[in-house]
Amino acid sequence: MPFRSPEPGEPAAPGSRIVVESGDILMRRSLTDHAPAAQVHVIDAAKALEDFRLCHGTARLDRGEVLLDLAIATFQARTGEHDEAAWQAAAVYMVELWATRYGAARPTAFDPAPPPPSRFTPAHPLRLETVSREAHDRILGAGRSLERKTRGVDLMDVVRAQHGIHEAARLLHQLDGLSMPLWVLIARFCAEVQAENLRILKAPAPGTTA
Repeated sequence: MPFRSPEPGEPAAPGSRIVVESGDILMRRSLTDHAPAAQVHVIDAAKALEDFRLCHGTARLDRGEVLLDLAIATFQARTGEHDEAAWQAAAVYMVELWATRYGAARPTAFDPAPPPPSRFTPAHPLRLETVSREAHDRILGAGRSLERKTRGVDLMDVVRAQHGIHEAARLLHQLDGLSMPLWVLIARFCAEVQAENLRILKAPAPGTTA
C-alpha cells in the first residue's frame, strides 16, 4: 500500500497527538501549546546548565540532565511521538539555545564544557547542529527574521522565517524519528527562542536609552 501523507485534521503519524494543520506556520498551535510543562523543564534545565558554567558545581549539571529527561518524557507523552534519539537531539538544542541568553555577556558563553558522557558536551554525536548543520543554520536564520519582524524592518521577514522553519524541519525529517508536522513545531519553537535571544542582546542596558 503506497504511503499517503496525512491531510489537515488528521494525526501527523500513527499514534501521534499532533494534528496536521494548514495555513501559515506562525498561526498554528505551537509546541508550547501542546506541551507547556515541557517548556518549563527546558527553561529550568537551561538555568541549571548556566549555573554549572558559572562554576556552581557538578550538582547543577546533574540537575540539568534530570530536567532534560523530564522535558523529553513530557514532550513524548504530550505529542504521542516517542523516538528517543530525535527528542534527545531536539531537547538538548532547545536547552542550549535558551541558555545562551544567560551567558550572552560572557565571551566564553559555553565554557566550561561538560565532559562526556554528558549530553551537553559539544562532542556528543546527537547534537542537532552535528546531525544537520544546515538545519541549525536555517533555524538561526529564521530566528533573525522573526526578530526583524518585530521591528518592522522588512515585510518579507515573515515569509523568510516561515520558509526557514519549514526547510529546517524538512532536513530534520529526512533523519526520520518524528513526523514532519512535529519537526515544524520544534523548528518554530527554536527559531522563536533565538529571536528572543537576539531581542535581549539588542535591548539597551538598564539605566540607558536606546
